[in-house]
Amino acid sequence: MAVNEETRALLAHAAREKTVTLVTRGRRTGIPRRVTIWFVVDGDTIGLGTLNQDRNWVKNARGAGEVELELAAGRLAGRFADITDAGEHATVRGLIAKKYLPARIASWFGIGQKHTFRISDLRPAA
Repeated sequence: MAVNEETRALLAHAAREKTVTLVTRGRRTGIPRRVTIWFVVDGDTIGLGTLNQDRNWVKNARGAGEVELELAAGRLAGRFADITDAGEHATVRGLIAKKYLPARIASWFGIGQKHTFRISDLRPAA
């Protein structure tokens, strides 16, 4: 799905931000849950990573499938999915290591995001 110009502009602004607030729906309550996390812009998608897939934000995002991102420039909505392709996983890990010094240092020691995710079909949130 191709992104529109408004989404492309939000992604351009997002690429310069250090963190994003990910908003998911609680898998039991349906109440919006927010977490501030590291992210990377990869083309028309957002990449995320974590060392621990048992975190509530991961479980909630997997359960809901749809998430929102709160950025300084605006809000985006999109589809959350696990990255299962080894090459795509390595790409997102590499982008995170390039953007964040602690992740870069961790990668030197073979430590890094064990699980990566993609948010695609991005569009301005209502």
